[in-house]
Amino acid sequence: MRIDRESRTDATAVTPEIPLMSNHIANPPVFLVGPVRSGSTFLRLMLNSHPKIINPGECDFLFDKIGDHGELPDTATYIEWLLTNRIFQAKRLNLDKSLTCTDLIQSFVTQMRSADAVLSMNVHRHFHRIPYVFPDARYIHLLRDPRDVARSCVGMGWAGNVYHGVDIWIDAEQSWHQLRKVLSLNQFLEIKYEDIVNDIEAGLGAICKFLSLPYSDLMLSYTSNSTYTPPDKSLCYQWKKKYTPRELQIVNGKLGAQLVQLGYELGEHGAAIPSPWERLCLFLQNKKFRVIHQIRRYGIRLYIESLISSRIGSSHWKVACQRKRNEIDIAYLK
Repeated sequence: MRIDRESRTDATAVTPEIPLMSNHIANPPVFLVGPVRSGSTFLRLMLNSHPKIINPGECDFLFDKIGDHGELPDTATYIEWLLTNRIFQAKRLNLDKSLTCTDLIQSFVTQMRSADAVLSMNVHRHFHRIPYVFPDARYIHLLRDPRDVARSCVGMGWAGNVYHGVDIWIDAEQSWHQLRKVLSLNQFLEIKYEDIVNDIEAGLGAICKFLSLPYSDLMLSYTSNSTYTPPDKSLCYQWKKKYTPRELQIVNGKLGAQLVQLGYELGEHGAAIPSPWERLCLFLQNKKFRVIHQIRRYGIRLYIESLISSRIGSSHWKVACQRKRNEIDIAYLK
């Protein structure tokens, strides 16, 4: 169930120094990290149903504006950005403008915390930035076959083909590998989405053990208070049915040896590198698809307004456009 952490730790890697910008805090949070469409939402619902775990959902806004080397944004600029961030707004957190940026981020986490429960939060990107604010944090790394992640990203309109959709997985995994170099072995657990779906009690049991908590059957009760259904085994390895042979070849070629290293099979069609002409066609297809998707969702007028305001518009115009987009996005939430 658990990926062997010893065998995947690079003994020759030089651990980068992280200049800590905050004091170590009691009861450090646990971050559920993995790319979007990796199964993190259904896992967070199960964790949140445990009587001793609280998970308020996505919290990427905590780290999106921190630099890759711990550079903090100007506090006023960060606050202005938060006021148009849909996820932050949904949390209804108190925003104390007198705090420094680091203290402000930590205050958000404190507000989401419960005195008698482990706080876990979902983060989908920039994992390597977390230790700059929470050096003692622990991590549950959720891994899913990248070809299923890529296909799901296309379905969400985030990519126009699986060749570009898999970049979302690649970026997240690169961030994870960068983070893992500075973690001790007892700070993280790696677990596969496919393993949880195929043996849900064993998967959740491994997570509870990592968190030093007893297993609870209540974790399986999430279907009674959400729109999510129980995990469906047929959703594992969808690429075997949904990919064309050529799609599979070029995605396998892009992923390289990572698939085999992670224990995922290549499939009967192997791997191939697309020609320069094919890469250009895939690039143009991806751009066209994403533009069409945004026009269909937001309408041509709001799409053009957002495009212009992001380049030459006033701050007020940018904010107004983003808030309109947020309202539309909320209507699409499951």
